[in-house]
Amino acid sequence: MASSSPFLIDVRTSSEFQADHIIGAINIPLPELDRHLEDIPTDQAVVLYCSTGYRSAMGVMALRLQGYTNVQGFPPSFAGWKAAGEPVTASKAPGTVQSWPVVPRR
Repeated sequence: MASSSPFLIDVRTSSEFQADHIIGAINIPLPELDRHLEDIPTDQAVVLYCSTGYRSAMGVMALRLQGYTNVQGFPPSFAGWKAAGEPVTASKAPGTVQSWPVVPRR
């Protein structure tokens, strides 16, 4: 049975997705899209997004070539979503600090 809500795919890198993403989205980075076709429904609208729209457009084209007919990009992109003040979530717990090695000056 098809769902009325779209299947939302974030095609950005895993690190971009972990930083923040649209609530309810799954992450399939663009270079891995063809290896996850079995995870993408054919009986439900599929919407792809990325930071600016370029990668999602490439993903839409790739899925259409694989026979997906109900697939589209998200024109405002993730940047537009955030700029509009829409909710986002982070995969890391709030307050998590990314640690980087300290390299002493020479």
